[in-house]
Amino acid sequence: MNALPLRAKAFTESKLSFNRPRVEQVQESLDRTVKFLFQMQDGLSVETVLIPFHNKYTICLSSQVGCAMNCSFCFTGKQGFTRHLRTEEIINQILMAKSWLTQHRPGDDRILNVVFMGQGEPLHNFDAVKKAIEILISQHGLSLAVHKITVSTAGYLPGLRRWAQEMPRVNLALSLHSPFSEKRQSLIPIDKVYPLDEIMKAIDDIPLEEKRFITYEYLLIKGINDGSEDAKATGQLLQGKKAYLNLIPFNPFPGAAYERPEQASILRFKKIAEDYGVIVTLRTTKGDEILAACGQLRSPKPKIDKEGFGAR
Repeated sequence: MNALPLRAKAFTESKLSFNRPRVEQVQESLDRTVKFLFQMQDGLSVETVLIPFHNKYTICLSSQVGCAMNCSFCFTGKQGFTRHLRTEEIINQILMAKSWLTQHRPGDDRILNVVFMGQGEPLHNFDAVKKAIEILISQHGLSLAVHKITVSTAGYLPGLRRWAQEMPRVNLALSLHSPFSEKRQSLIPIDKVYPLDEIMKAIDDIPLEEKRFITYEYLLIKGINDGSEDAKATGQLLQGKKAYLNLIPFNPFPGAAYERPEQASILRFKKIAEDYGVIVTLRTTKGDEILAACGQLRSPKPKIDKEGFGAR
């Protein structure tokens, strides 16, 4: 920094951040899933997950400390919303996870897919997430392909309406979870403000390139949304659309009121949806014993030390 001209030094200090989060905890599961607890400068923390697939990794990034959506099936939603993550805090998750892999799993450190499916509603933090994606895909950044990045939303309509004009052409995933309004509202309260029919219209207005699809995530919960009528209505909703239906068996967390369905119910739901011509995938649960699976992430309450970081 001392070798820079004064104007360049002032610009760098005002525009760039050199702060790195602190790795508070690393947990590894039997299936080689890795969960990080990263602590920011203000003592607040988020969790980030590395998921192994065929000699490479998908990284699940957080976009907020907590979440304002209050989805009833999500551990993150139980903690409420604290603040948005800044762009550099989002980017640092992947940089620090990559450094950990290089150090602890040399030769097995390729992160080829990025999903914004960690803590928070990404489209509620649209500007920071958009900027982070621009860095991820830039040749001066991480040079990731746009089709290797997926952003998941509970249906935050203001962000969806900005998507087509502003967001780079990355993949979009909608947390569907039920085709029925009353049932979906009990799972995703934001549906009362932004109902499913308006969300589907906004998604239909997004131009899709050839061989590109919208992913519809469906969390299967025993006795709640895993019945035959649920499957039929879901198939009818997605019939004829460029859609993938991704079925996710519920992952329990402390205090959860729901249960995972039996395998027979899961396979019956899959078969019924497929009968409507919908492409259906079944997500494999990974890292659930360390609370690293879908819907299991949560930040601890911060304890601030003299350096601005949380106390260990």
